[in-house]
Amino acid sequence: MRIGKIIGRTFVVLILIALAAFVGYRANQNIQAKKKAMSQPAPENIVPVESVQPTRMNITEKTHASGSIQADSEIAIYSKAAGKIAQNLVKMGSAVEPGQVVAIVNRDEVGYEYKPYEVKSDGKGVVSRIILNPGATVNPSLPLMNLVDIDTVKAVAAVDEKKIRFIQMGEVARVTLEAYPGETFAARVTNISPICNPVSRTIDVELSILNPGHRIKPGMYAEVEWTESQRSALVVPLMAVVDRGGQKYVFFADNGLARINPVTVGAVVGDVVEILSGLKGDERIVTTGAGQLNDKDKIKVVEPKTSQD
Repeated sequence: MRIGKIIGRTFVVLILIALAAFVGYRANQNIQAKKKAMSQPAPENIVPVESVQPTRMNITEKTHASGSIQADSEIAIYSKAAGKIAQNLVKMGSAVEPGQVVAIVNRDEVGYEYKPYEVKSDGKGVVSRIILNPGATVNPSLPLMNLVDIDTVKAVAAVDEKKIRFIQMGEVARVTLEAYPGETFAARVTNISPICNPVSRTIDVELSILNPGHRIKPGMYAEVEWTESQRSALVVPLMAVVDRGGQKYVFFADNGLARINPVTVGAVVGDVVEILSGLKGDERIVTTGAGQLNDKDKIKVVEPKTSQD
């Protein structure tokens, strides 16, 4: 019995020694593997990028404003005599000349007989509204009808105060109307308001538009466009410019390295941006991949992908 116990204990000890030897062997292998890995140089992180050279293009900056069409002038026609309207001689849309008789009023003072009173127009234009109809009582304080002059109309546009410095009296502009898509109407600045709206921060600008066919109607919505400036500009793709802490930068592709370079940007036109300072124009500028770069990162310039790739 005692011999059996001794053999059993010996067997357990041998197993434990074998396990310890195995664990030690594996630990030594791991240590050697780590040493070998640490002794090898780390793989280089090379960022694939695309690059272009800055180009020049003509940039036209424009000022836009919206507003509405108004009649060149609008007057109300009154009867100087009290009575009742016997007849209106014009209707809405009728063209009226100065001195033309537009209505007949019967004066109805008791005990007196008067000839019918002829109401005459004081101005030229088109009848925009008939206010009182035959049978209605009139007096010198009640308007009979409204008259508008629309041979020439005016667009009144609200211009942002930041853009008003670009607009001058007599300057030519282009007007488009929702009523006539695709058409452009020539206009000229005839008045600039002396005050700025403190809420919208806009200034009203009036523009005169010839309207011989009376196609343009007061009340129509209008968009006005002025040419602000035209110039030749150095541009790069918009994706090439990165923002770091409020400063704009581009990266030069310089013999396998990315070199960060501050720039000042101007107008954005489509997918390119104007560079006001910071570039000469003969550099290679990183485009695709610029956003993930830091100064002196290693890069590899690759060919741009095509739509078939």
